[in-house]
Amino acid sequence: MTRSRALMFALVFVAGCAVASAQEVGAGKVELGGWPGGGIFFVGGDDQLEVNFNNWGYGGGATFYLNPRVGGEAEVSYGLGLAQGVNYKGKEVFHVQVPNTLETSGNIVLFPGGSAKQLAWYVTGGAGVLTLISRNSTKQFGITEAENHLATNVGGGVKIFRGGDAHNWGFRVDYRLLFVSSSDSAAEFFAHSKSRMGHRIYIGMLYTAKR
Repeated sequence: MTRSRALMFALVFVAGCAVASAQEVGAGKVELGGWPGGGIFFVGGDDQLEVNFNNWGYGGGATFYLNPRVGGEAEVSYGLGLAQGVNYKGKEVFHVQVPNTLETSGNIVLFPGGSAKQLAWYVTGGAGVLTLISRNSTKQFGITEAENHLATNVGGGVKIFRGGDAHNWGFRVDYRLLFVSSSDSAAEFFAHSKSRMGHRIYIGMLYTAKR
């Protein structure tokens, strides 16, 4: 009888530990994230005055979970305009530094299958501001000061949460399609006469700050 009780106690203890461990896997209530590298690809130009160009992107943000299926997110990302060839006024301009970009946005993140798992897929969308930052090399394109544009985004990705002793850490793969509104006050180089689009993708890390 004593052995039976001991065995029963051991089984209950192991089951309790397993449940507690399972509950720790996945998202918490507050999450911080960042990415050291990604890409932003602006398209939709006409190779005349509206120019297509690419930036190296990095940034970070915070996610606040309302429940396991819904979260709110604030993001800031910076796009470094590395030297590249672009088509401008029907001609290729070689090895020119394009404008840097700064993007701030607020987003809603939805997890159709829930976020309390190691592999959590999500869809997201939001709005914010995309700023083109002028440089000495951008004067030839008419960009002499910072230009702000309303930008909305939709996309999705996956969060990979670790277990065990590192259950607060994880990884994230994210894709966004940006819709950049035109502005009459902008230079003709980007989103002056028509709206533009951009593709942003990154691989980053995340940390659960609060469970």
